[in-house]
Amino acid sequence: MVKPFAWDKNLDYEKTYKQILNHYRQTTRDTTKAYDIILLTQLRNGSRLTEAIRFLNKIIETKPFKRQAYIKVEKRKDNHERLMVLPEEIDKKELLRVSYIIREANKWKVSTYCRRTYGFNTHALRYALISYLSQKGVAPQLIAKITGHKTLDYILYYTQQQKAEEILKDLR
Repeated sequence: MVKPFAWDKNLDYEKTYKQILNHYRQTTRDTTKAYDIILLTQLRNGSRLTEAIRFLNKIIETKPFKRQAYIKVEKRKDNHERLMVLPEEIDKKELLRVSYIIREANKWKVSTYCRRTYGFNTHALRYALISYLSQKGVAPQLIAKITGHKTLDYILYYTQQQKAEEILKDLR
């Protein structure tokens, strides 16, 4: 068996989305709300954590308010931008109310919150979307476009490894 990536926690996209969304809806703390908004945004877009934070700051500052924007992909040197979308459950009023926390957010604070609150690394959210899209039959090339991957190497390795293990487990 090939050792899975350290960040691969085999998160189920839909269950994880519901878990974070329910936590977000139940809390009254602004910091918790802000960090859950960041995590929902990261999961919804399959982005890196810092891309989610930059995206939220961009739409907070944009007038008139828009629920989507293009963000420079963090690890690419070609200045490639990708579209990101605010999760539909997050309304403008709530986002603007916690914007003072989002402006101060950084990857260390949010990733520590995520590990302590949910028990997984934030990068696992990125691959939860990749797995979800792959299971839905979305072509690896489109997944790479959505997530901002420059090459298909990681997408193919990750999704093929998962599929190969599923096939092996299901053999009778």
